[in-house]
Order: sequence, then C-alpha cells, then structure tokens
Amino acid sequence: MSPQSLREWGKWPVLQVAFDYVDLRDALKTARRVAKAGRLWLEVGTPLIKAEGVKAVTRFRKLFPNHFIIADMKTFDAGWVEAEIAVKAGADMVSVISAAGDETVSDVIETCRKMGAKSIVDLMSVKDPLSRAVRAEELGADAVLVHVGYGRQKRGYDALSELEWIKKITEKVKIPVAVAGGIKHGSASTFVKAGCKIIIVGGAITRASDPADAAKILLEEITGASE
Repeated sequence: MSPQSLREWGKWPVLQVAFDYVDLRDALKTARRVAKAGRLWLEVGTPLIKAEGVKAVTRFRKLFPNHFIIADMKTFDAGWVEAEIAVKAGADMVSVISAAGDETVSDVIETCRKMGAKSIVDLMSVKDPLSRAVRAEELGADAVLVHVGYGRQKRGYDALSELEWIKKITEKVKIPVAVAGGIKHGSASTFVKAGCKIIIVGGAITRASDPADAAKILLEEITGASE
C-alpha cells in the first residue's frame, strides 16, 4: 500500500474512525494504534476540536501525513470562515450541518473546493433527509452523512433506525453517502450493502480493549460486504 493511497478519494467503501475525545493526548495515543490497522480515514471529532481547538487537526496532520483527515466542524454559521480555518489546519474534508440552510452549506462547499478539500453535509436533525441530501448534491457537496447523534443514541436509536432513509438516499444521489451512529462489528456490512460508501465508527473502535484489532475486524467486514 502506497502512502498516497491512504488519502485517496474514490476507492470505496472506506472506514472512517471518529476520535470523539476531549483530550488530544488520549486521542493521539489511540490514533497511533488505529492508524496501523490498514486503509482508513481519521476524523478529528467535534468534542476534540471544541476542547482543544483546530490545533488538534494540525497535530493529526503532522503525525499522519499520508492519511485522509476529516475535521468534524459541524459548522452552522460563518461557513467560509470555519471551512478555511479547518483546511488551513490540515483537513482533507470538513463537515457542515444541513439544517444551517443553503447559504452556510454553500459557503463551506465553495471554500473547500477553492482550497482543494472536500465537503460533507451532515443530515442530522432534518425532517426530510432525502430532500436535503438531494439539495446538498445540487449545491456541489462531495458527500452527505446520515447521522444518528449521541443524544438519540442515549434514547435507544442508532444508524440502523435510519436504514430506510439511507436506502432512499443512496438510490437518489450520486455522491457518496456516509453513515454514523452506534455502528459496530456485525452491523457495518448492512450499510455497505445499502449503498453507503463511508462507514463512520467511533466508540466501537476507540473504546475497544485493542483498538487496532477492532479496526481491522471492521475493515474486513466492510471490504467483504462490497465484494
């Protein structure tokens, strides 16, 4: 595997590991182990960015120069500002919340494009994720994300709860569809078969007794499901 392949866009499906820590040292300690598992993307989670600032993105870029790095900014306003900050810090892709409206979404998309990065539109908490996914594609987004957040997960929901929406979205849009929310070994393949290209996993890897082994198992699962 060449180093460049770890930052390649378009080789699907891909496993994206979310580091939703609040301490950068802890996040990097786990990331060093996980990064050895194989071809995967590294996400600097929203809690980590809020706790440590975009220096967390810069540190990930410095330590993992050949990995695709996502800054989960969940931008809701000042899209051009936050996108520029994240990309300058080293992000390959930046997230924006669809519910923020077309203006903010467009600002993130356009700024990322100008700076050579990718944009992903998070469909969390919108009433009609299908129409918003279609609109995101029209606006030029590189990907959309069907996301069950921690608040809903605490109340018994996970990404499987959105499976019908996921199938409708993957059938309707041509851009890659990502999925996140309580995904673990045994369920990841379901989303690949439903048409998702980016499978985002957090705690099932980062809180595992052996994060690298957990990542390898999930990589094997999603790779096998695509064959």
